[in-house]
Amino acid sequence: MTETISSISQLPNRPAVYAMYGGRGRGLHVAYVGVAGKLKSRIAQHLIRRDSSVATGTSAVVLNPDYVTQVRWWEHPRFAERHALEAAELVAFDLLNPALRSRGVASEQARKLYDDESFREEMQVLFSEPPICRLVIPTLQDALERIRRLEQRLAFLEKRVAESENVD
Repeated sequence: MTETISSISQLPNRPAVYAMYGGRGRGLHVAYVGVAGKLKSRIAQHLIRRDSSVATGTSAVVLNPDYVTQVRWWEHPRFAERHALEAAELVAFDLLNPALRSRGVASEQARKLYDDESFREEMQVLFSEPPICRLVIPTLQDALERIRRLEQRLAFLEKRVAESENVD
């Protein structure tokens, strides 16, 4: 079972291939796939600072951080090598088929590694399995639903207190 976290501060600052998702339930889709040498820093760049190239509107198609509902990521010992991380990203593009792909150009060393069948198969297995963890980002709708449930609980408790005061 994949662990779930709810705060960017809980993300590790390790190399990873990550996927950003939009939607919920059956409408969940891969919006973007990228790589990070330091995952927490990169996700903060996308979602908090909003100064990554994919979020700044420098092309016709951009990622709107307001619609990102999840971030999932995969780690591997080889990701410490930048060319392996870039090559793994190419495999992730093939398997996850994101609406947007990172704009970085893979190095020649990364493209050679991507062409290596054993590496590609190893990464296909990695990305076919559940991610290391997932960050679930609460939406405004989630917050409103939580407030509604809290208001119902508060009303119930206030009613019980009032009934117990009337009994005395």
